[in-house]
Amino acid sequence: MSRVALLAERLRVEERLLTAALARHGWEATLLRPADLALPLQALQAVDTPDLPPAVLDRTLATPESVALSALLSSTGTTVVNRTATTRLLADRLAFLRHMLAGQIAVPPTVASFGPESTLRAIETLGYPVYLKSLSAGPPMPVALVEDRDAAEALVEHRSVLGDERAVLVQKAVADPSQTVRLVVAGQRLIAAARLVDERWQLVETGTWERLAAAVTQRLGSGVYEIEAAEMDAGQVVISAGNLVEFRSLAELGVPVAEAIVEHLLEVVTEGAEVSAIPSEGVSA
Repeated sequence: MSRVALLAERLRVEERLLTAALARHGWEATLLRPADLALPLQALQAVDTPDLPPAVLDRTLATPESVALSALLSSTGTTVVNRTATTRLLADRLAFLRHMLAGQIAVPPTVASFGPESTLRAIETLGYPVYLKSLSAGPPMPVALVEDRDAAEALVEHRSVLGDERAVLVQKAVADPSQTVRLVVAGQRLIAAARLVDERWQLVETGTWERLAAAVTQRLGSGVYEIEAAEMDAGQVVISAGNLVEFRSLAELGVPVAEAIVEHLLEVVTEGAEVSAIPSEGVSA
């Protein structure tokens, strides 16, 4: 039986759903904790590295740390999903938004500021409500919704003094949360679209969002991720994107998310095996 590692800190509901889906395809899933990994940059005998399986499914949030881990795992010959290039864009909010704009995909009005005073000016220029976002995803500073001047001054000071954060993204927020939709992609296919209504996810028709999801996928490449989008006055916009970690809520609604993820993973593994089997003689670098 072939093996695949689920890169996660623990087995949650989602990992158990993935384990069952993999088993139906004849694959065995094992848990690989990032905290247990020490990967050498050279062939060092002194470092005790784990016996890595041929494929790893990254179940962590996309952050600069996960980008580094993905790159090192890939360098060992292990197939990693998502691929490092995709994870790098998901982890770098500024690069992601610029990548969308380069592909003529609309995003909410956003300003990159590089100091507390310029951040406050940017907030006032865009108008409330706005989001404050670090340039990179992950700790230490979470995304903050700012709805008035008092909150803006307090949050900017907090992030600057306690978080030592100077550069920040100021993004116009959607005034009506019901306009926001969660798009879930597996491979190159939009498998679900959902809105949060009364703290519960409700499925919506995917047809109106397929073109936008396809445009984003063309920029990010195939993978397993979720896209936060919205319908604004100017049309559909992409707010953000991230590695798909939580999907139990969609599974409870009958969406076969785990099966779609596994099918994509096995496609990538199969393609990698076919490429590695091609003779390299006569091929220039």
